[in-house]
Amino acid sequence: MILVEEGQSPLIVCLPHSGTEIPNAVEKRLNATGRLQADLAWRLERVFDFHGELSATVLRSTISRYVVDLDRDPKTPVSAAQDPARALCPATTLDGKRIYQEGEEPGPTEIEQRTLLFYTPFHKALRRQIDRLLRSHRKVIVLDCQSMRSNIKGVTENGLPLVSIGTADGKSCDPDLRNVLVGSFKGREGYTVSVDEQTQGGFITHTFGRPDRGLHAMTLLLAQRSYLRHESPPFEPDKVRMARLTAVLQDAMTRLVDWTSVGGASSGQNEIESLPLPVEEPLVETADAEDSGSNAGPVTDNAEALTEGAAEIPDDISAETPDAAPEKAEISPTNPLTLPKVSSAQTSKVEDGPVTPLLVAE
Repeated sequence: MILVEEGQSPLIVCLPHSGTEIPNAVEKRLNATGRLQADLAWRLERVFDFHGELSATVLRSTISRYVVDLDRDPKTPVSAAQDPARALCPATTLDGKRIYQEGEEPGPTEIEQRTLLFYTPFHKALRRQIDRLLRSHRKVIVLDCQSMRSNIKGVTENGLPLVSIGTADGKSCDPDLRNVLVGSFKGREGYTVSVDEQTQGGFITHTFGRPDRGLHAMTLLLAQRSYLRHESPPFEPDKVRMARLTAVLQDAMTRLVDWTSVGGASSGQNEIESLPLPVEEPLVETADAEDSGSNAGPVTDNAEALTEGAAEIPDDISAETPDAAPEKAEISPTNPLTLPKVSSAQTSKVEDGPVTPLLVAE
């Protein structure tokens, strides 16, 4: 299911790794490690819950990155499934542990179908929102927001900075915009920041970053210790840490939106049609493409997250707190055989109609 909350400001907050759902045809083939889903951006959507105050557009999927990684190149070969830095449908965790039972990894046909079911609708929805905002703004920002455990063997062994910013080595956005985002965190007590070191940005940042056309993209990677009590199941939010991080991010996002107003008003459609769409199917726009009152649509089968005990983690952010309030249910399962329609206060359509059920491994 793709969730889109449309705003009118020139900021798009993209959350490609916050989904937790796994279709039954996939979930029953995962091993215990895979069912833990330790590599997701757990609870990250709650960190950005202030987006309405900025009229920012939020785009996210409910599908787990273990089903398909929405921030990878769709042309990545199946042979890269064992490489967590490249895999479209990963067969291992980020630190190289197998997530499937023996012989149950997805093959080429299943990967293609997962791409059609989940990856393509997400990127078409993102392109649709970019097109919509470029019609009314001279500059648009796509912020690819992710989070990760602070210490992952072979990935972040030296510890992940609290904030890592990726800009494709400075090519995906205006340098001044990058400096605005970096400056929002620097000087704040307990916050460590890296730029184009821990990450240079994912596929979304590299693909949609076209500063010469008014489209600026950056990846914002947060260490999970900045807002979680524990970086392991049940991935509980910490009230004080989350409140502090949310306040800092709200200030940062406000600065980004203010930056886009520098240089004058929109001059109309900003070379929208020439921007690339990283999926095979062309995006068809119509005069009435925007829809402001759709109801919630179908979703895939739900996955159940494990909620076992957790170990303590380093405490960059001061103060421990009582247990966080229970998380509100956001999705209700319905028919798994159709692609989803997006729902929110303001929504845009994502699906194109019925599809075939997800296949099992070849």
